[in-house]
Amino acid sequence: MILKERTKSVTHRILESLDHRTTLSLSEKTQYDNQFKGYAGELQFDNKMKEAGVPGILISDLLLSTRDTSYQIDSLLITDTCIYLYEIKNYTGSYHYKEGDISSDSGHLIHNPMNQAERKRAYLHNLLLINGYQINIIAYVVYINPDYYIYSLPKSPAILFAGQLTSHFESLSGQASIQDHKYLTLAKKLLVMHNNSYRPLNLPDYPLESLFKGIMCSECFSFGYTVSRQIRTCTICGHKEKSADAIHRSIEEFRLLFPEKLVTK
Repeated sequence: MILKERTKSVTHRILESLDHRTTLSLSEKTQYDNQFKGYAGELQFDNKMKEAGVPGILISDLLLSTRDTSYQIDSLLITDTCIYLYEIKNYTGSYHYKEGDISSDSGHLIHNPMNQAERKRAYLHNLLLINGYQINIIAYVVYINPDYYIYSLPKSPAILFAGQLTSHFESLSGQASIQDHKYLTLAKKLLVMHNNSYRPLNLPDYPLESLFKGIMCSECFSFGYTVSRQIRTCTICGHKEKSADAIHRSIEEFRLLFPEKLVTK
């Protein structure tokens, strides 16, 4: 049962819009590329889980806040016996593990995703405890890209590479579906706690006057179009859309970029 489908993050959607309306700096472009690859990897994970028919309640992209800390859980699977927390990484290339550190061939260190997953597990455990739930939480780091490898990585059941996902999901498929309604209640309560208005602090600066104006094609992001009988046709890819839908979509994009500005229809 999918209680919350995956969507692009606020950062992803903002950078996607800015990439077509202005010129991103090199660091901003890298940030956008990372968002794009991360989302693609998460969708691969979702598809594999759906194909396996894993029972339980699935919540994707759950953004929670604990005091002054906000954290995003890529995928949360709730069952009668356990909660599975998945931290999904779409890394590529070869890396090396040494004394808890993970580094690239060039020697650059990256944050250890296992530390991130364990920190989120602790936050979630405390949040559930406050709300009267005592349930075991198991955290996994999923390296979804088959072209990613970490040399000298100690064997750990908490780390799943792409080739291990099928057997992992098969092991979960033997579990019964949700029987106790309190876990469905828990899932819905977590959904209510989801911070839908969260905006990260590391967004680029983009004054309105610096952006290219116009309604983008929802398929190829170009701006050229023709209109016939209230239907907009993209002059680049030929995608057709009702003019009213295109206007509504553009208003939502403006609200995303400038939530503090008033929009009148």
